[in-house]
Formats: sequence, C-alpha cells, structure tokens
Amino acid sequence: MVRVTARAEGLRAGTATVRATRAKDRAETAPAAFRPEHPDPVGLPHADASYSGRPDTLPAAMLDKDPATGWSNGFHKQATALLPAFDGARTEDWVSLDHGRTRGFDRVEVSFTVDAAHSLPAAIEVAVWDGEAWQAARETEIGWATASDAPTVITFKSLRGSRIRLTLTSRHPGEPRGAIRISRLETPTA
Repeated sequence: MVRVTARAEGLRAGTATVRATRAKDRAETAPAAFRPEHPDPVGLPHADASYSGRPDTLPAAMLDKDPATGWSNGFHKQATALLPAFDGARTEDWVSLDHGRTRGFDRVEVSFTVDAAHSLPAAIEVAVWDGEAWQAARETEIGWATASDAPTVITFKSLRGSRIRLTLTSRHPGEPRGAIRISRLETPTA
C-alpha cells in the first residue's frame, strides 16, 4: 500500500491510499524523449486566447514577430443544408501571455491589423494575474497606432504577476469587418 497525503494552506488535508503490486518487468523512458505538455517552460511566454477564428490564426502567432502571421477572432462559416453562411464578429474576446514567473507589468505593446475584415477594438481592458485573481490595470492610457500592424502602446500603473490579459471589445460586433487581429504582442519588463 502507498499512502499519499497532500496539504495546502487554506485547504483541508487529503489522503489517498493506493494498492501497489511488485512489477514483473521494468520500462524506462530516456530523459531526452520526455517533453512536458503546456506550458512548456522553454517556450515562455505562452500565448492564449478565448477564441481563435481559424486554425491558421492561433495565439502563438502573436509572438513570432512576423506581421504576416497573427491571432484573429475572425471567422467565416460556409452555408450548410440547414444553416446560412455566417461571418459576423464576436462582441468580446481576450488574449493573454503567461510568463511563467512573477514580474512587473506597466505597459503592453500590441500591433492590430486594420483591413476590410479587421478593425481596431472599441475598448481594451488590461488585467494581470497575481497568483490568485485577475487585477484590473488602473490609470490606463492607450497610444493608438496610426497605421495597420504598428504598435499601439498601452501604459498603466505597475502591477506584479505572471500573466497579462487584454479583453478586447469589437468596434463592429456581428459585422464581418468587426473581427480583431493581433500580429504582435509584447510586454516589456517593468
């Protein structure tokens, strides 16, 4: 029998008992063959989003510094026998970066694509994960870029945490031109 007890501050201790038997054979995995699942500590920061419109607009594309790629919530659904075609923008989505360690945040640089299918967001809310909850950024100022894929600089009162999240509200919800696309997202160290 193997007995494991787990304790954490603010929680009751829990104990699990597992019946174990001696192995008849032994299997080994070489350390080089093991690759941890998300989040990969080597691949930090890690990008995430509440929604991605297509398989080629995933959050990780915001980090590759290539304006030809990026995350987008834009989508187009072809008509089916039962449903009409649809390509209206979602009202709100979020993107985030997980740095894997606590650090200071006081600015974020985000490059939005503006074209026939994508527009600037109507509003941006910034929050930082402090290990227990999302803390809303205060004293936020947005320096909107004047060209597509140029950096929009968002500054705010410094917060400490490991993750930063931008909640983006569509300027044209329900319309094909209301989708949001980010070609670059960076968080310089505070």
